[in-house]
Amino acid sequence: MFILGLTGGIACGKSAVSWELQKLGATTLDIDEVTFELLLPFGELFGIYVQHFGGYVVSEDGFLNKKIIGEIIFNHPDEREWINSVAHPILLNRVRDFLEQCQAQGREFVVVEVPLLFEVGWEFLFDEIWAVAVRPNQQIWRLMQRDKLSYQQALTRINAQMPIAEICRRADVVIGNKKNHFHIRRQVRDALKGRYLGGNTLG
Repeated sequence: MFILGLTGGIACGKSAVSWELQKLGATTLDIDEVTFELLLPFGELFGIYVQHFGGYVVSEDGFLNKKIIGEIIFNHPDEREWINSVAHPILLNRVRDFLEQCQAQGREFVVVEVPLLFEVGWEFLFDEIWAVAVRPNQQIWRLMQRDKLSYQQALTRINAQMPIAEICRRADVVIGNKKNHFHIRRQVRDALKGRYLGGNTLG
């Protein structure tokens, strides 16, 4: 089983690359989606967050207020460190369970999308690590548009993460997201050339 770790800065387009890999037969897991489930009411992290931060982080509908949590994470390094120390061990167990399940099912090609892969030190899980990168001005614009943020809010979130240049330096493969899906698809297929995936060898 070939296990690929997919990472990159916020709003760099990791999901687009993951989608192309799925079309080539990859079984994928998105850590952000796992985190979302854990933060739902009665999820494993919901009660921990409420106990730590207080009831003000819960909206009237009973769900965690994403805007408030985001402000805490990106503006208070000590609280961000606490959140990581609580969430990442739980997430790591989820990833290990997923990989064990894939192994038992005979999956040949597995992708785990981890935004903070290098920050949390999960390199040991993967046979290869890919990074998705965009230019800084494009990253800021994409984040502002996606999350309805001001320029300063977007910049604060980006600066709270490892610089894209450092992520790319550590990765085995860098996928540049600067044109369109066809450009991404070509890079993905080029990076996988010669690999035996899902019963086929990519040429």
